[in-house]
Amino acid sequence: MNLSLNIFQAAFGVYSRLLPSSAASKAVGLMTSPRIKVERRASSRELFERVVPLNNDGLLSIYGSGPKKVLVLHGWSGWIGQFRDLIREIDPDECTVYAVHPAGHGDSTATKSHPGRFIEAVLDAHEYVGSSFDVAIGHSLGAAALVYAQSARGCFDRLVLVSGPATIEGVLSRFARFVNLGERSERLFVRDMEETVGLSVDRLDLIALAPGIEVPVLLIHDDSDSEVPVTESVALNEAFPRSRLTHTTGYGHSRLLRNPEVVREIVEFTHSPFRP
Repeated sequence: MNLSLNIFQAAFGVYSRLLPSSAASKAVGLMTSPRIKVERRASSRELFERVVPLNNDGLLSIYGSGPKKVLVLHGWSGWIGQFRDLIREIDPDECTVYAVHPAGHGDSTATKSHPGRFIEAVLDAHEYVGSSFDVAIGHSLGAAALVYAQSARGCFDRLVLVSGPATIEGVLSRFARFVNLGERSERLFVRDMEETVGLSVDRLDLIALAPGIEVPVLLIHDDSDSEVPVTESVALNEAFPRSRLTHTTGYGHSRLLRNPEVVREIVEFTHSPFRP
């Protein structure tokens, strides 16, 4: 951990204990401001042929013309280029790939976003297509948004959840620990995030939603993930009625999307009968 981060965390910890409400508001501002390099934002332009606008500053990129519909959704401060290796393995004559850019991501001009915007963008993409997707692949927060959308509307025939969290409350708690919020400030931060998103953390408990999702689910998680613990996918795997969990080692939170074995397994899951 570098010195500047240590100083920031120490200072923010003192700030949150002296002015808990102000620090909670500041933490919400940090949590809802995506930070993505310009070249990463632009990565979808070379991968996709056309883009259509969605509500609330979201975008939907489209590639291919095949009858099978595949949706991909990155995580917080993520980018569609993370799926580059997977997209290149998809036959555009067999599948049409729809890549969701929630507000604040990709070429969206919005400066703010939150988990609710991810969910809204997925539901808007489903409405645009007009039928269920054959498979949806989500990474991190994107995986969480897919689970909620499936529970709410039944948008997908199959789900692939990569490095996904089990609860949004856990995501918020990990962020609160990262910025070193005090106990009272953390409670206010969670409350303010619930108001910002428009959903309580209880409604975004994916373990509670999972038993009602009957479609096949493939979970993929790296044992050395330092952002979302692998235990989150273990818990989800136990909660889904039809799922299996694949472990990787040494790829962390994001790099496993570049693992050829992971790409191969996702492609096979997309096209083959489900094997628990």
